[in-house]
Amino acid sequence: MNVHLYASPDGFGAVARWVYRRDPVLFTTELTTLRTSTWPAGHLLLAASDCDGVVGAALQMRDEVLLVSGLPPTLAKEVVSAVAPIRADLPGVRGTPATAEAVSQAWTEATGLGASTSFAETLYRLEDLIAPEGVVGEPRRAGDEDAELLIGWLDAFFVEAFDSESNLQASRGLLSNIAGAGGHIVLWTVDDVPVAMARVHGCLLGMSRIGPVYTPPENRGHGYGAAVTAEAVRHAQRDGARDVVLFADKANPVSNRIYRRLGFRPVAENVQYAFTA
Repeated sequence: MNVHLYASPDGFGAVARWVYRRDPVLFTTELTTLRTSTWPAGHLLLAASDCDGVVGAALQMRDEVLLVSGLPPTLAKEVVSAVAPIRADLPGVRGTPATAEAVSQAWTEATGLGASTSFAETLYRLEDLIAPEGVVGEPRRAGDEDAELLIGWLDAFFVEAFDSESNLQASRGLLSNIAGAGGHIVLWTVDDVPVAMARVHGCLLGMSRIGPVYTPPENRGHGYGAAVTAEAVRHAQRDGARDVVLFADKANPVSNRIYRRLGFRPVAENVQYAFTA
């Protein structure tokens, strides 16, 4: 078994086609991560292959977590043996439960670090949209005039959803990259005042992902999150998406219930492990 590291997505293209493009729904995060306009220096891109060719792949997100769903669990030790000597500071891994657990266990055995579950989430795919009725307000596409509001909301989302440290600069960078990746943000407004938002990722191989979806605490309980999600779905479909997907935190019963009511059905599970000294 051979593990090959790539310096940029340019040389990684053939691997991405073989591993990720065969299932754009399951590998939605990997494909949208590869769409990053400027690949961060030092971020991992790797392929595992045998004498018959490529059998798996992994890559790092912008937050440096390694996405491992494209690897068979049986390759965990080989991949860790290749990665640990050059990226001992890897913060964690994320992927389907079997592979994420296997890589996490191999990492702790190889490095002596501990590992704990950061979060678990469900990947949903839309069957038929069942839009909510009677929600006060109307949608509109976010514009440049909404930038400061959206930066604050994106920051608040990551703090709340992932227990992250507030980082407005990172959220500013994320917002600036959304249009470059072919996406945009939809707002739900009441009396012209934004009350909720949903990001629409650019359509890729017939797939578009919704998220983050965020409603500030003071605006919750009125159906705005469901309404803006439904509108984001319409935007994705108008942009050519056949499959519309999103993630929901398994620990948040409210969001999971909302998405199921809208017509989303679970298709996979993801778990993230964090490495600790």
